[in-house]
Amino acid sequence: MNIIHIEKLLIITKIGIYNWEKVNLQKLIIDLKISYNGSLVQYNEYSKYFIDYKIISDEIILITNNRHFSLLEQLAEYIIQHLIKKFNVFWIKIKISKPNAIPNASNVSVTLKRYSKNN
Repeated sequence: MNIIHIEKLLIITKIGIYNWEKVNLQKLIIDLKISYNGSLVQYNEYSKYFIDYKIISDEIILITNNRHFSLLEQLAEYIIQHLIKKFNVFWIKIKISKPNAIPNASNVSVTLKRYSKNN
């Protein structure tokens, strides 16, 4: 089993339940761990089992640019389910941080971990 890490992926998006959050861009920081079967990886551009961290990052950016989410938990769940459907993975763990979301705290975050039903 192999694990890909994507750390501190910076996302600028509109997220939240308050009216001002629906119109103002905010910073999110995303950390991902994705477990996959490394014995299936072939190191060439034609391998359907190759997990490309650039494509994963681009998918997350596309999701956050094209949809509004009210909650960090909703966004995290959506990202996980999207990536599980698209890639042959065992599990995904995601942490989404929203720096300066509340006074007197430098950060708030949620962490979710989901397993693929196929593995």
